Amino acid sequence: MNRTHSLTIRIASTAVTVLLALSATACTDSSSGAPKTRSAGPAWVEGQGATEAARFMRVQTPPGATEVKGAVQHGFQDTTYLIAFTAPTADAETFIADLRPEEALRANAPRDPKTYTTITPWSHLGLPEPETEQKVRTASVCPPCIKDERRSTVQSITIFIQDIGDGRARVYLKAF
Repeated sequence: MNRTHSLTIRIASTAVTVLLALSATACTDSSSGAPKTRSAGPAWVEGQGATEAARFMRVQTPPGATEVKGAVQHGFQDTTYLIAFTAPTADAETFIADLRPEEALRANAPRDPKTYTTITPWSHLGLPEPETEQKVRTASVCPPCIKDERRSTVQSITIFIQDIGDGRARVYLKAF
């Protein structure tokens, strides 16, 4: 009995050693021995911007829109599309109404920009985070929930609209 127990312990010990060695080599670059860079995290898609985001969300920016910016990010589970633009406030409001938010736009209580973090930062587009800005209203829409066939492949759109003064507003849309 003692001999069998000893053999079992040696086999288990060898198996653990082999598994540890395999896991160590799987996480290092074989040429340099350095840790491999993880590729599973969110990554911005080069060459895709406002055009691709607008196409995915099936939106058209208002004719008077300026500062149109967009980006696409492949994430852990979903691809996220960002688009932002400035427009005359009336045009921005009409644009938002066409998205059919599930609730009225509500005032956003600004978060502290020093501590606020997000995995899809608007800073990638050179913009401040709408969650940290003053005079921002927000809402969301679930196109399949409201049976918006125009956007049936879009699961969710988060809407932010900021009064930037002089009769203009900045619209931020984040969708997946």
